[in-house]
Amino acid sequence: MFTKSTIAGAAALLAAPVVVIAAVLIQPTLSGDASTQVTALTSHRQAMITGMTLSIIALVLLIAGTLWLALALAPRAPRLAVAGAVLGVFGALAVLFQNSVAAATPAIASGLGHAQATAMLERVHSGAIAAVEPLALLGDIGIALLGIAALTAGAPRWAAAAIAAGALGEGAGFATSTKALVVISFAVLFAGFLPAVRTLRTATRPHPAAEPAPAIAVS
Repeated sequence: MFTKSTIAGAAALLAAPVVVIAAVLIQPTLSGDASTQVTALTSHRQAMITGMTLSIIALVLLIAGTLWLALALAPRAPRLAVAGAVLGVFGALAVLFQNSVAAATPAIASGLGHAQATAMLERVHSGAIAAVEPLALLGDIGIALLGIAALTAGAPRWAAAAIAAGALGEGAGFATSTKALVVISFAVLFAGFLPAVRTLRTATRPHPAAEPAPAIAVS
């Protein structure tokens, strides 16, 4: 039997890429350009809000899944596990902060005209969001390190490569606002997570106690 924490952690790790893919497909644009965002919120308000909400949910799942993965890998690769956890969670928190600030975008766009809303968003982007944006790369590096650490637990080499490639690829996709690259990268990330999770769950499965050998009568 698996513990509840193992099931919850593995489920969170596997669910995060799926929720991100859904969020990206729903959102009309990933552009960080203020004018483009205002236009999208004007024409596709509900889709933008739904996509933003799913993105925040996915980040929470990713943080929980990253912590579980690091804890599961710690006995086999303690240094990589700790480094991956610290960088992965720190980077995800930076992105979560960005998305939380961006959650005010719909209210700004609806309460002001296009020009005023664009100017307001540009000030927000050049302030709080721009300050933490480079930190998001740390999260990608952290996930890649955990992928490498998964090799020590017996995960296939291709799975570790997929985790590293997917993590770095999605970072590049968001940085360039390329939806196709983000979707493909998270699909690759999910494909890498799946065998890693199977390996770790098998490794942490409690083994039944060996039956004592029957006593041999001595005449």
